[in-house]
Amino acid sequence: MRKLLLFLSIVAFVGLSSCSKDEVTEISQEEKELLVKQTLIEFNNSAVKTGKLQSFAKIWTSKSATASEAELEEILQNFLGDQTQVFLDLFYELEALNLSSEEFHSIANKYDYLRSHIRLNKNENGVCGVQGAVGDFLDWLFECEGSEAAEDN
Repeated sequence: MRKLLLFLSIVAFVGLSSCSKDEVTEISQEEKELLVKQTLIEFNNSAVKTGKLQSFAKIWTSKSATASEAELEEILQNFLGDQTQVFLDLFYELEALNLSSEEFHSIANKYDYLRSHIRLNKNENGVCGVQGAVGDFLDWLFECEGSEAAEDN
């Protein structure tokens, strides 16, 4: 009798777990906005308030004209690797959303008070030309002239 009860319990568990709803991966606009805001706040705590962003901007500006793409990628990766784990977790979660540049900028512009207010010229500084989610983040953060961020203001 116990074996039958155990067998029925296992079958019921397998049946219920296989019939459960598929996870809905759709994320609401409010959740996207909250994630962008939290990411920007953590970035300010991790990079802006600690002076790491200023150092990164100086290094990038001095090296961008002469360094190879591999060297610039290494500088960027070192900068990202020097951030808090909380920021990195939020950023990778944001990156996984695959927001378009326009969507990211429209959400981030709601939180303009969290922007670095360091202006970099897109043509003179390669940080404004970085592709992907990192590029969208840096374009908005540095108010790159000629980027979506600068045009929206």
